Amino acid sequence: MKTRLTSNLLFGLAAASILAVPALAQEAEAASKGPEVKFSGEVEFDAYTGDVINDDKQSHSYASTFDLNVDVKLNEKWSASVQLEADGETTDPTAIYNGAFVQYTHNDKFAVKFGDLTFSEGAFLNFYDYDDPADNAAGMAEHDIRGFEIDYNGLVFGLGFGRGDNDNQVCVEEDGEEKCVGVAYDLHLAYELGLGEHVLRPFLDYKSYQEGKHNELHAGLDANLKFDAFTFHFVYGAHVDALTEDAPEATHALLFEPALDLGTFNVKASVLYAIFDDKAPTVHGEEIPEYFFVYGEPGVKINDAIALGLPLEYHTNTLDKDDDVSTFNVGLRAYFTPVEGLEVTGFAKFNIPVGDDAGDDTGLGFGLETVFAF
Repeated sequence: MKTRLTSNLLFGLAAASILAVPALAQEAEAASKGPEVKFSGEVEFDAYTGDVINDDKQSHSYASTFDLNVDVKLNEKWSASVQLEADGETTDPTAIYNGAFVQYTHNDKFAVKFGDLTFSEGAFLNFYDYDDPADNAAGMAEHDIRGFEIDYNGLVFGLGFGRGDNDNQVCVEEDGEEKCVGVAYDLHLAYELGLGEHVLRPFLDYKSYQEGKHNELHAGLDANLKFDAFTFHFVYGAHVDALTEDAPEATHALLFEPALDLGTFNVKASVLYAIFDDKAPTVHGEEIPEYFFVYGEPGVKINDAIALGLPLEYHTNTLDKDDDVSTFNVGLRAYFTPVEGLEVTGFAKFNIPVGDDAGDDTGLGFGLETVFAF
């Protein structure tokens, strides 16, 4: 009996050892492979004409963008990422370092990042000319920091010093002398609340130069609502500089973007209305490009690869209500998507002046934009 038990025991140990060898080999092989590296990115190259009708305005221009992301998975918890970017209104923009960060992911509800981070809120989703949050946003155009970010169950908290274009100075005249401050930190707070297919995202971004009169606040709400084939995007953004002072006054931006997709037929629209103070407005470059515009584009899908749209646009083209330089634009946009990851868009657009100071010449321009992702 003892002999049989001993034999069974030895056989079991031997079998366990044999079964364990492949598992140990797999672990050793995984360890020998090292980190997993993934490359992804996007390339866009565009060409545009100026006005082809009026001889004195004929011209052409270009725009090019190259984004390369390198993501490294170190293990199940730790990962890292680095980005390179080239962007400019030319055919050969210079590629530059665009940031890197390390991330620790505890689970699907909690993660921490530290390094070079970017925050933006309330971007334009429907109107093609303003859909780059690096330049334009009703809530807040991109703010770059070097610091950390904590993501917990929909809550986003970020803090760091400004970097890139966000690492700037402010200068004011005090008692006859110019005073400049340029040591800025940026605090970002947002919460993404999912309610079925609806998403509400209140946000706040506070930038301080560590001096009482020099600070900047963006706050508001970004809402995405979905009702079957109908979607609605709404943004309210408040933009304030010098919180403790009477000037400049806050700017309030309202963005409405409805869309209807019925498969073969679709329509999308954007309406922006921004309230600027007449005497001392808060203005942040091209963040809010004009105080009012309306855009609508009904479209039809010809097949899986080709679609056509009819853009109708009214633009004030200014932040000052006293400037009457508005225009009405109408044209045709053609979309060609032969495979996933490749989009080619061609357009022709009439630019019709309607404001008293917008000139007398109707213009016609063309453009071709090509984007592919990898």
